[in-house]
Amino acid sequence: MSLAYQASKVIVNDLAEAEVWYKEVLGFTRDESLLFWFTQGGPLVLKHNDAALSLFERQHHAPGHTVAFSVKASYFNELMTTLSSRSIPFTVSDHQVSMSVYFEDIAGNKIEMTSYEYPEARRNIQSYYDNA
Repeated sequence: MSLAYQASKVIVNDLAEAEVWYKEVLGFTRDESLLFWFTQGGPLVLKHNDAALSLFERQHHAPGHTVAFSVKASYFNELMTTLSSRSIPFTVSDHQVSMSVYFEDIAGNKIEMTSYEYPEARRNIQSYYDNA
């Protein structure tokens, strides 16, 4: 059996607000080819390259999902600058083989951005702090 990533289910408080947040902060856009699902009561699907998110409006779910993305090391400076400019708290972890940035979306769901381009990622993160 061969499995491939399809999408992460993310529970949000407000779909419109979440769509804007994921677009402005992470560059996701609405998947127009799947908009019919949303209009029929299904999830609002957002895409960014090969990554996809299925946004569901909160009913009785508590936040707690973690969505993890693999990114190029060169992305960390841009990401941390974007998060800082929007006053979104984040933490950085050095896993000795990868670097990760952790933060939350507007509904409290956890997001992890990880690069396995370890030396370059470490330099880029250090450069961000040196210039902050």
